[in-house]
Amino acid sequence: MTYLSIILHTVDELRAIRDELAAVAERPGAASGIVQHPDWIAFEVESRDDGTVPHVIVVRDSQGRVAGYAPLLAIDHTARLDLAGRKVRLYRGAALRLLGSGVVASDEERATVELLVSRQLAGDSSVCVLRIQEADLPNRLAAALSHGGGFRTVAANLLDQVHWSIDPQPSSEAWLAGMDKKKRADQVQRVGRAYRKLGGDATLRVFDRGDEMAEYCRLMNELYARTWHHADLPIDWEAPQRLALFQRLADAGHLIGHVVIRDGRPLAYVHGYRLGGTYLVDDLGYDDEVAKIGIGSVAVFQAVRALIDRFPGERVSFGYGDNQYKRLLATRVESCGSLYVVRSTRATAGFHMVGPVRWVYRGLHRVRSDIRKKSLGRTT
Repeated sequence: MTYLSIILHTVDELRAIRDELAAVAERPGAASGIVQHPDWIAFEVESRDDGTVPHVIVVRDSQGRVAGYAPLLAIDHTARLDLAGRKVRLYRGAALRLLGSGVVASDEERATVELLVSRQLAGDSSVCVLRIQEADLPNRLAAALSHGGGFRTVAANLLDQVHWSIDPQPSSEAWLAGMDKKKRADQVQRVGRAYRKLGGDATLRVFDRGDEMAEYCRLMNELYARTWHHADLPIDWEAPQRLALFQRLADAGHLIGHVVIRDGRPLAYVHGYRLGGTYLVDDLGYDDEVAKIGIGSVAVFQAVRALIDRFPGERVSFGYGDNQYKRLLATRVESCGSLYVVRSTRATAGFHMVGPVRWVYRGLHRVRSDIRKKSLGRTT
């Protein structure tokens, strides 16, 4: 069978075949997350005013059927390296940003789609830098570009990163049974203790319908402003484009949010997306005033338990980052990272700094870790 690749450069072109792309993204295991869904790609472009445009490479077979696609955005990008608190610029210019970790395709056609996409990118001399923010390792698309495509892969994260998840479970009781008895009892008892301390009519509410999104976004806006996240990443949850996206996703069964509410006031949230048999815990937070109660981790436990019972046999993903609650709840840990895939040109010469700096940084980190362990050993 022969295949053909085309590139979508506008949101109108994307919307014209939205249903075809969505049908592929919604297959089990085809997409790495909701950011690869065509509705999210359109949102990423329309919610920005920085010149970002689509660069979605679509692969069709000889019958015209969409076999898969690469959800790319053409961006103006600055790559920097943090050296002792000082940001050193490595690259400034045009780049492609991959949404998610790889191409969107079924397992049977993934290799074919990767090959066509890598050929398309390798043959376009204007493409010098590809950014993969959260990459599964080893990353198949990066490998395809690096092997004969004239590109090389640069690990942007200075330390190793991991991705935590819960393997498909038949029920929450089966999931809990896999935990150490003491840990299991502690998780269950913490729920009761937290809600007794909160008092009032505190309860965990679920929001998963399009007609609930206006209330959900209002509560999220109110709560998010009282979390530590807000200073680092301000978000307007009630922005019209975000609300419209959430309504579409919820109506399609792709958005499920959980909010702990007491006397009408939101105190903690677990925000996530369900796509292709996986629920991604995308974000969680809590009001700093009730941080000591531990309601954030309690809400995650409640939400995950309810999701497993509601969708038995599906996976729960916590994304990457080494948080304590992920260690407690996950059943699987896998390597991941942040990558640049770059073509060797004068403009990308700065990326050669990353390897040596990463090697030195990791060495210093090991030394500090050894010193800390020895210090703890002497005090015990």
